[in-house]
Amino acid sequence: MVNERKLEIAAEIIVSSENIVAFTGAGASTESGIADFRSKDGLWSKYDPSIYASYHYFLEDPSKFWVMHNELTEKLENAEPNHVHYGIAGLEKLNKMTAIITQNVDMLHQKAGSGDYDNIPIYELHGSYGKLECIKCHKEFEYEEVDTKSVKYPVCDCSGFIKPKVILFGESLPPGILESAINAIMLSDCFLMIGSSLLISPANLLPQLAKENGAKTIFINRENTMRDDLADIFLRGYAGKIFQELLKKIHIKL
Repeated sequence: MVNERKLEIAAEIIVSSENIVAFTGAGASTESGIADFRSKDGLWSKYDPSIYASYHYFLEDPSKFWVMHNELTEKLENAEPNHVHYGIAGLEKLNKMTAIITQNVDMLHQKAGSGDYDNIPIYELHGSYGKLECIKCHKEFEYEEVDTKSVKYPVCDCSGFIKPKVILFGESLPPGILESAINAIMLSDCFLMIGSSLLISPANLLPQLAKENGAKTIFINRENTMRDDLADIFLRGYAGKIFQELLKKIHIKL
């Protein structure tokens, strides 16, 4: 049970804020049926990420990646947003959100309507499964345009391998994404961290940037993080359930 007083303080911070940045990790989507990659039921328990999610191995033989990715996309296609995603979209309607930063590739923020209100940017640090690209000629494709199920791996007309625009181990983040996210954080007055253990760099540096630039920081996560010291308020538990209770305090109905 979340401490009622902590919920009230977090709600007061949100109500008094005008430039909120939300940062979401895997824990924001687990209540949509998408397991954390590192959980006992996650993809890494079945597929060794150093092989199946390695850009080096992808260049040698994309088939292993596509076996894993096809299993993931079946879950992503059927996943629906939960209270976290709809709640963030609700804060956008109140003109309180200035940016969303996410480690997730599931596009559930878009499904919930985020980005539709005043063109709030969604910075997808690890890319998105909904866009694909030829790694040779860089032609882009929509997910629906490419047959990924009846072939070992999709190939472009130019003979280059087609790959989703997700970031594999050994790849750099998309150009400009991190810089834009940092700029948004530096202008924020409230930083909502939802569903991340803050283990992975550079994303784990973002709460500190927010704190150093004067933003109030609210952490919502099932477990302790590596940077609990940066949280003004830590609400521990399932993100969707906590977010639902939190938004009741500020009278947003989901």
